[in-house]
Amino acid sequence: MYKNLLSIMLALLIIVSAFVSCGGEKGDQAPEITTTIETSPAETEDPEPDNLPEKDFGGYEFKLYCRSCCTSHKDGLWQAESTGDVVNDSVFDRNKKVEERFNCIIAEPLLSDGEDTSVITAALLAGDCMADVIIPHFRFLGDMVLKQLMYDLAKVDYLDFSRPWWNTMLIENYSIFGRSFVAYGTIDVDNITEAGCILFNKKLNTSYLPEENFYKSVKDGAWTIDKMNSVVHSFGADLDGDGNVTGDKDLFGLTGNSGYMFMYQVAMDQPTTRPNDDGEPELVINTPKMATIAEKMYDMAVAYEYSKVDNDTDSAIFIDSRSLFMTTKLSACINKSMRSMEDDYGILPLPKYDEAQTSYFSHGSAHSNMLGIAAIQPDIERTGIILEALTAEGYKMIKPAVYDVALKQKGARDDDSAEMIDIICATRTGDFADLYDEWGLVYTLDHMNRAKIDTFASFYAKNEKASIKRLSKAIDLFREMP
Repeated sequence: MYKNLLSIMLALLIIVSAFVSCGGEKGDQAPEITTTIETSPAETEDPEPDNLPEKDFGGYEFKLYCRSCCTSHKDGLWQAESTGDVVNDSVFDRNKKVEERFNCIIAEPLLSDGEDTSVITAALLAGDCMADVIIPHFRFLGDMVLKQLMYDLAKVDYLDFSRPWWNTMLIENYSIFGRSFVAYGTIDVDNITEAGCILFNKKLNTSYLPEENFYKSVKDGAWTIDKMNSVVHSFGADLDGDGNVTGDKDLFGLTGNSGYMFMYQVAMDQPTTRPNDDGEPELVINTPKMATIAEKMYDMAVAYEYSKVDNDTDSAIFIDSRSLFMTTKLSACINKSMRSMEDDYGILPLPKYDEAQTSYFSHGSAHSNMLGIAAIQPDIERTGIILEALTAEGYKMIKPAVYDVALKQKGARDDDSAEMIDIICATRTGDFADLYDEWGLVYTLDHMNRAKIDTFASFYAKNEKASIKRLSKAIDLFREMP
């Protein structure tokens, strides 16, 4: 029986061997059996860890307060859902990441009535900390600091202003005696896009001034106020031939809102204040250089008939391809109206004073979201951790979406403009008087443009005492604060 069983087994082995041998022929190959081992993707090490402790805040609702004058202020901080828009989704995803990490809720921001801060000011004075982080217009944030309603951010353990998500230059410019009550960082979209710039119409440039290469002028260090002024004066026309220059019909060398004129002073490296040897900001605007700046700006933006710079001028003339230059901010490049402009445009920094000036500068805090923390904050450690996390993740998630995708791909129409954006964003600065001079001398060029004043000396003489009084009050309060 054993032999019979062995014979049967040998026969089966021969049959199987023959089958396997035939299976090697093309078309009859047996299906290959493979084993798939699922592996998790390797975690990428964060090159800029925030070094924050891991905390569970038990579902705490973290409240932000911002102004309602423009929808961008709220939208850049908070989104209700993911919509497919690269910028909005970066805000939504950033907030979700912080929420999940610390078991908290980033609440829909509370809104002021336009620029008005009276409601939150009254609440704080009454002991009601209605918001963890307060983000009004930076000028009114200065008022709240002087009312001693803001916490000294230099004392918040987990806020690290040396990290790349904070603008150290601006924070230092707004601080004295080692006290920092306001901060500027990548907590939102505005703080990435709100920097002064000039747009130029490339079609008009090519058609009327083909010899002018503005990008080359910038790169060569030759983009100065004299250069811009000469180009503006070479451009403009009464298109309808009626003998009158009107905004809805004619061709202009320069357009823009008069509220942006102060940015030229910053760009030409003429501060309003500068710390003295004791660290106190003092007025330094009354210089021959400032007088020359005011004269050149009057000549370019007021006296020249084909410049239209006033409170009522927006981007419409430029979008209609009837203006060579427009003074604006980078944020204009990603709004719907500018993105729908048919003619290509380029982006430039504001001009230097002269070629000896070593760097271009842009005003960093204009219309952006300068922030503070209420002095009556009930849990400063929690607020510091969540604020640092929001700003750090804004740097890692929102900034790439806005800067590299929206600005450089959607906003900028060419590679040179992308390079100009790098220059503009790398040189943002500000002045102590931005917050504490109550629309005074720091806005000299705005005031002179609106009133069509052509001489700086007379304007300064009328406003010097008031600015000194306001700044002295701020300095004294800073000195006396505990």
